Amino acid sequence: MYDKIIVNFILIFVLLFSVAFTSSALAHKKKNHKPLVCIPEEERSKGQLQHDKIMNWWHRLSKLQQDCAMVEIEKLKGVPQVTCGNISFGHISSASSSLRIDSNKKAEKIGKIKKGDELLFISEAAGNKNWALVKVRLGKDDCAEGFMLTKLILQKAEEDVIISVGTQLIMITEPKWKKANKLIVIDAEGSISLTGAVAEGKIDKIVINDEEESIQSDNSFTALLFIPKAGVEVRLVGYKNDEIVKKLIFKIKVGN
Repeated sequence: MYDKIIVNFILIFVLLFSVAFTSSALAHKKKNHKPLVCIPEEERSKGQLQHDKIMNWWHRLSKLQQDCAMVEIEKLKGVPQVTCGNISFGHISSASSSLRIDSNKKAEKIGKIKKGDELLFISEAAGNKNWALVKVRLGKDDCAEGFMLTKLILQKAEEDVIISVGTQLIMITEPKWKKANKLIVIDAEGSISLTGAVAEGKIDKIVINDEEESIQSDNSFTALLFIPKAGVEVRLVGYKNDEIVKKLIFKIKVGN
């Protein structure tokens, strides 16, 4: 019985000493620490691995394990933020999407983009025109930079300038027609901006090749299309209150 009391007393003493030591260690004055470096487990020495096991047995992480954990946390801190400054956002998002850390759909998501969010188009992704580097406003002063699909980026329309389509319900303005409402011819394969306008008040939704595109305040719309060497058929459908009011089916070819 006496032996058990002695053992318990020693354990309590060690525990209190550990807590006091840890508290004092955490309370040290701020220093200019060296950047954290993670040594992967497969690259650690036998002595380092043995130290890891000992610390884990006490339900604690070793210093090396802590460093690696902190490096991972730094990677996952989220959206890289920058100050917006006096940036003029000349583009908007045509649909809800994700801001990604790299130019592919499997890249880590670092933010959300809502339909109508203002964007600053920076550049096309190197070697991949389907993706673009953009800056997105997060709040009054903060922005984030990342990649999004190019086809979802629309140029903002000039305010208070309404495009008239005359007697037409839908009018294509760029590229120019080779044969009105039937054929457009472009010089080479690649991505193009198909732009046009709709009759004010008569069409409230536009769908191009099964993708809904935004109708701007000036009645204009823009769709980014990739045109292969073989050409492509474009199916454009205009709706009013979810009812089809106009269909426009035409071809875009490469060459003469």
